[in-house]
Amino acid sequence: MEQTFRSPLDYRFSVYGGAEFYNANGEFSSTKEGRPEIDLELDDLDLDDDDVNAIFGAVINFGKRFTTRLDYFGYHNSSKTDARFNFNFDDIIVPVGARIDTSLDMDFYVVNFAYNFISTRRARIGLGVGVHAADMDLEIAAKVAVADKEKFIGEGHASVLAPLPNLYLGGAYAFTEKFIARLGGGWLSLSSGDYDGRILAADVMLEYWPFKYAGLGAGYRYITIDFDYDDGEKEEEYNLSIPGPLLYVIFGF
Repeated sequence: MEQTFRSPLDYRFSVYGGAEFYNANGEFSSTKEGRPEIDLELDDLDLDDDDVNAIFGAVINFGKRFTTRLDYFGYHNSSKTDARFNFNFDDIIVPVGARIDTSLDMDFYVVNFAYNFISTRRARIGLGVGVHAADMDLEIAAKVAVADKEKFIGEGHASVLAPLPNLYLGGAYAFTEKFIARLGGGWLSLSSGDYDGRILAADVMLEYWPFKYAGLGAGYRYITIDFDYDDGEKEEEYNLSIPGPLLYVIFGF
């Protein structure tokens, strides 16, 4: 029976798409030299902690020993609110009560390559390396009311494209020919020049394949990133945690 066992683990290519339901938490700051460092949380900017965003990815098997996994996910939100306290961000100083418009966009592009030191008909477990490329962009515009008119204070902008390398451990197990569990995790801490970054990522997924080339999946992903940039004139800090369940459809061939 074991000799005839076949599952979607044997497909050369598998691609998926779906949605992730985030419960985000984060702090940001962009501080010019000589100004106090003030952290801004999502709640301070009236950005939603809970959000739904699209996810995509693929698993590519090069034989039974080498596996490449690709993932994309992001967080995009905007808000309008009144400043609850005085703060500075990039080039602007925002007084309490000012009207602030905020836009936050984060995109994560992940590539992991693993050598499967365990490779059987039912199980694949591999160890390797990868990269989480974090593209983060935060804009805050502020204005105040003066004599029944609005006066534009200015706009602060912080952005970074951070390729954060990571060690990777991943695998999959076929309980039956139709039910598969997948898991993956990555970690690294790295300092280089003006940059200092740390990342921890993990996910677990369960798939049901009612059709030969198509299935449904559900799981949970957790990722936290701490990233600092300091060039001596401006310091930017991003401390992000975006865990949440996910649902997707998957196709293999």
